[in-house]
Amino acid sequence: MKFLHKKSDGKPTWMILLGLTGMLLGFLVITQGRYFTNYVETEGRDSNENIFRKIQVLKTGNDELEEEIKVLNEQLADLDDQTLSIQSIENEIAKNKIISGNVDIFGPGIELQIDTEINDIWFVDLTNEFFAAGAEAIAINKIRLVDSVSGFDALPNGQVMLNSIILKPPYKFEVIGDKKALQGGIENPYGIIDKMKTTFENFSYTLTEKDRIDMVIK
Repeated sequence: MKFLHKKSDGKPTWMILLGLTGMLLGFLVITQGRYFTNYVETEGRDSNENIFRKIQVLKTGNDELEEEIKVLNEQLADLDDQTLSIQSIENEIAKNKIISGNVDIFGPGIELQIDTEINDIWFVDLTNEFFAAGAEAIAINKIRLVDSVSGFDALPNGQVMLNSIILKPPYKFEVIGDKKALQGGIENPYGIIDKMKTTFENFSYTLTEKDRIDMVIK
């Protein structure tokens, strides 16, 4: 069987092709636009996240640094406390050595000479006044007052014995410590010197400041 065909002028085919080409171009433009938008959004978000991450890292680093500084400060405070404790212990050891008389010592102080004969109670009171004024060491007639000394003993004839030695005037007190404080401690108004002046007729004494007093082990 044979068919009869109507001859075409070509216009419908050209229009269809043109339409398809336009649709394809439109699709490509839309696709490219969407891709660009997604790319910008993605890159922008990643950049923000990277910045945020960097900020987080920096903050974490600062926090760790502050914590390390805190720990170091605590360690330093502990070390200072330990140093103070060690220094305090060493000071106590030095004081004990001085009190025990196991070391030679020297330093500024005063020399008090009493020419009037006095009894044992005045020796005790004077010694207490000197220590209250900050005396570091005391010697009477070259006998150093240390923990091994038995104390002041009153004899029947009114004399005073110290460490098995009878004390006779003039009594010389050598005292190491702050000169002004020691002098003020016994010469203050109504203090022990004023009391002795009132108690003893013609009471005589001499007080001298010394830049250096030596007390040696015997």
